[in-house]
Amino acid sequence: MAQGFVRDLNLIESDTGALDRGILDNLGGANITTDLLLFDGNFKFVSKLISSDYSVDASNVVTVSGEGKVAFSDGTKISLESEATNFNHEVFDSNGIDKFKVKNSSGTTITPSGTLRRNDGVSFNNLSNLSSKRLETNPSASTGIGADDGASDLFNEFSSASQVDYINGQLGLYYYKRERIPLTFEDSSFDSTVKFRGSVMIVDNDATVSTVPGASTPGLFIVDANNPSAGSTRAFSDASNPWNDTVSGVLSTTEANSQPNVLKLNPVSNNSPNFQTGSNLIVSETNAVSSYNFKLPVTINGETFFLLLKS
Repeated sequence: MAQGFVRDLNLIESDTGALDRGILDNLGGANITTDLLLFDGNFKFVSKLISSDYSVDASNVVTVSGEGKVAFSDGTKISLESEATNFNHEVFDSNGIDKFKVKNSSGTTITPSGTLRRNDGVSFNNLSNLSSKRLETNPSASTGIGADDGASDLFNEFSSASQVDYINGQLGLYYYKRERIPLTFEDSSFDSTVKFRGSVMIVDNDATVSTVPGASTPGLFIVDANNPSAGSTRAFSDASNPWNDTVSGVLSTTEANSQPNVLKLNPVSNNSPNFQTGSNLIVSETNAVSSYNFKLPVTINGETFFLLLKS
């Protein structure tokens, strides 16, 4: 009986699955076939959200409500019902729990519909991320793992399974702590005692000289815990204003020191303000510099200019 294989026949002599597995085990080591079977049908596996698993609001925010379903994460490539195998849409603004948005290849936010699919295939880059190459900063220093004096690899000390367990535990802790601290990117609501280390500043960016604090104006409010439906009362707010605009086109104050948070100028006809640097006007006009009565220093990009003013 002939031993081996004819190179030109591409292993055609092996005509059963058992023989194929034997060949691979001989070439790659015992049980290599078991490892390869983990990738059998690799890029055919998909995760999907059917239309009943989610809803879309007027702002194109997808809210996942299906049992056991979670939102796709940022950067995930998905396909729509009309092109099930074309994963050219991308998820963004995802909270990783139940909300996300979808944009097309042009970056335009769309309203998804039908079944949304994600390809669950494992790529070479995915495997490479399990053990990234890192620059050696100080080969003589200890890793801090033990008395090995640098012999161990801090980043590969634990198995992938234990790393995943650790990450899941930290995510659970994150969502717990997220409910206990104020957030800068969404509204925060607390029903327990809130403590701040340092000062708190509440700013109304839309306020004008005549703005009077109202129910919707940013501020600090007190609610009766025994009767929350009675509404809230604004606390520590003062409606007084040192600036006066009763005369049309004039903003005045009698205070020795007053500082507007936002100063908006609305020039008309030849009543335009001007900037001066040195002896030169930034914008030429018919009024002579000598005709102005006042100048207001203004710092722009670190350089001092003067806003010329007159009655």
